[in-house]
Amino acid sequence: MKVISMRNLVCFAVEGAICIAIVLLYLSMNRGGRPSQLFYCPINNEKSVQISDRMANETTATTFGAANKTEVSLYSDTTSVRQNKTGFEDILPLLQKAATDDKTVIITSVNEAWATPNSLLDLFLESFHIGKNIEHLLRHVIIVALDPKAFERCKAVHDHCYQLKLNGVDFATEKVFMSEDYLQLVWEKLNLQQQILEFGYNFLFTDVDVLWFRNPFKHITVYADITASCDIFVGNPESLRNSPNTGFFYVKSTDRTVKMLRYWREARNRFPPNHEQYVFNMIKHELTTKLEVKVQFLDNFYFGGFCRHGNDLSTICTIHANCCIHLDNKLHNLRNVTAAWKNYISIPVKDKKRRKKFTWQAPRLCMPLLRRH
Repeated sequence: MKVISMRNLVCFAVEGAICIAIVLLYLSMNRGGRPSQLFYCPINNEKSVQISDRMANETTATTFGAANKTEVSLYSDTTSVRQNKTGFEDILPLLQKAATDDKTVIITSVNEAWATPNSLLDLFLESFHIGKNIEHLLRHVIIVALDPKAFERCKAVHDHCYQLKLNGVDFATEKVFMSEDYLQLVWEKLNLQQQILEFGYNFLFTDVDVLWFRNPFKHITVYADITASCDIFVGNPESLRNSPNTGFFYVKSTDRTVKMLRYWREARNRFPPNHEQYVFNMIKHELTTKLEVKVQFLDNFYFGGFCRHGNDLSTICTIHANCCIHLDNKLHNLRNVTAAWKNYISIPVKDKKRRKKFTWQAPRLCMPLLRRH
């Protein structure tokens, strides 16, 4: 009996050593790239699988958190990619408070002009309250204030506010599209977004002129590194022919996406003077080939805007005041959309079933810009 027990013990030890060697081999082969299929969540290969993150506040099984934590843990050797000191350490306590269990936050930004009463910030926050079962998502929203007055206004209406301090530029007033101050603003926001990834947090960035009516996380697949809305959607969520809009995009925190944001910011010098959305569109092929970034684009049917009118309120998740310049024009049309949504949710269910589509008034004040697209 003793001989048999010793033989079994030796066999067990040898088998254990072989298993450990195989694990280490898989890890070494996949360092810096996509994790091995041995460890990667199998649902990531199913492009139809949608996130049922705890942010959805529903009874469906949570898949996003498990898959995301798996990938982040396999990129734990981040000394060569992530920076220890970034200048944004003061946002860390806020990230910890606002993040979901999956370490995901929703980020938007405002200046004084957008944060004043009855301006864009109020419309943005109201949409969560009147949207369909999304009010709880406000717990995960961090509002980045671009000037002191916007910061004070934010604290009066929301729990999670962060002041982005920029020297030498007054961001309190409206910044006209493609102006010098506008360009500095959008690139500085991208800098902050990169730091959030380096801290290990996933983010969904949304412009403050986006109205939220349904939970967008149900349409973000697990496999993609970055998921972006579109000005024009060509029908295929993986096609690089889609025209991206970075006013609404999700990024999960991995070494690859940290490198992506850094590559994106460095590409600015190759395409002067242009905003970050234009540069992303120019380098999207490079990101997928050189860095092996997996990009997903969101269908205008669910993530609509003013570039292409005619979306259905019975299915829409968000509506973006894109293809529309000047604050007054945006406010006018977003208020019309808000009024149309309130009318829609007041209609009895039996009456909704009789109609095939619920739309809203075309954004007339933005039509000249629409025609140029």
